[in-house]
Amino acid sequence: EIQPVPVDQSGIVTASIPNDSGFVFVTPSHHCPTMVPLSAERRQDLLARANRYNQIIIEDGYDSQLLDEAPQQALKSLDRSGRVVYVGSMSKTLAPGLRLGYIVASAGLIAELRALRRFMLRHPPANNQRAVALFLSLGHHEALVRRLSSAFDERRKRLVHAISAFLPEWRSTDSAGGTSLWLEGPRGTDSRGLAEAAASRSVIIEPGDRFFDRTEKPSRFMRLGISSIALQHIEPGIRELATAAGRRPAAA
Repeated sequence: EIQPVPVDQSGIVTASIPNDSGFVFVTPSHHCPTMVPLSAERRQDLLARANRYNQIIIEDGYDSQLLDEAPQQALKSLDRSGRVVYVGSMSKTLAPGLRLGYIVASAGLIAELRALRRFMLRHPPANNQRAVALFLSLGHHEALVRRLSSAFDERRKRLVHAISAFLPEWRSTDSAGGTSLWLEGPRGTDSRGLAEAAASRSVIIEPGDRFFDRTEKPSRFMRLGISSIALQHIEPGIRELATAAGRRPAAA
């Protein structure tokens, strides 16, 4: 059984995690879709609860390789009881087609996971593994991450500025990192209808109702991605989004 847990401006609400949970899945670097990081206090509480209630934490390093303005330590680096299993991949920084990832856990668990993997996939192509290992060892990946982080930071700031100029009554989540922005429209906003209207103007947004585990899903939220858009297209795109939303945006 999967039990959803609420997320606020400080990340996952650790006090709402059921005490009888066997595993807790978290993305502390950037919670999807708001992109907020897990606060230092919540990190310590999460680790303490795992010890108290005999829980295993699965830490997904979602966007963790990107350099934020205020980076936090991985939960795994704070783990003193072996209760955190860290998983990550090269999909965001290199290419999803590589199918290369990694796990940081105890030696015993790694041995068990290797045995299980043989039933699903013998191993990714050896040439891909060696090429990525060489890319890492020569420092190219670190340089790539710095370039990506700088580019995403510039795009994020440009996006926030454009929203402030053309959609001033809309609110975006205050996040120092990540590859998307969580946006809240005024009451009465229909994000699915807006997504269709925006698409007709060559602007793609993601309706936010799919991220809520409620019977009544709010319709005024949406997610805007910045991972594959050129900097110069952000402001014109928000102008078109504002027009699709029924506003007549003024010049920035």
